[in-house]
Amino acid sequence: IASLDFTPLRSVKQVSISCKRLYMKMKIVKASNSEIQDIAKLNSFGQRIHNESYPDIFKPIGDDSEVEAYVKKILKQESNHLFVAYKNDVAVGYVWAAIINRPDSAFKYHRRYIFIHQIVVHEKYRKQNIGKSLFKEIENIANGEGIHHFELDSWAFNTDAHIFFKKLGFATYNIKMWRKPN
Repeated sequence: IASLDFTPLRSVKQVSISCKRLYMKMKIVKASNSEIQDIAKLNSFGQRIHNESYPDIFKPIGDDSEVEAYVKKILKQESNHLFVAYKNDVAVGYVWAAIINRPDSAFKYHRRYIFIHQIVVHEKYRKQNIGKSLFKEIENIANGEGIHHFELDSWAFNTDAHIFFKKLGFATYNIKMWRKPN
């Protein structure tokens, strides 16, 4: 009598996870006043890690109304671009970038570039190409505007962000240093 092996190729848990990912469709929208509350709530993920590292610089997470008022103000500025990512109608990340025009000076040539102020992805949704997809929206703007240069800054403690940015092709070109007086 022949023996048949009925060992499943995948465990039930793996199949369940695969099915969940199939049904979690992502959409990215250009932010308007309708997305302000979502951005304010998502901001808490980035704000928390910054406050934990430098509580004398970064405010603790508090009432979202101050963040909402600030986002409303930056949405009105034409140079700013904000996009929000949703999975199953849940806000999971956002990016805020701005087109910067630096005039020619005695020291530097005119520069036009996109500065990425913030890119935040909800902790539960990281490593799912959300940040990459949000950056792609900014890259599309750059391509449409004829801009070939991006800049951002990141605090030294934020090593996860550094890894992410390097995967997007960013390289260190300028190092800021600080020191407190004696």
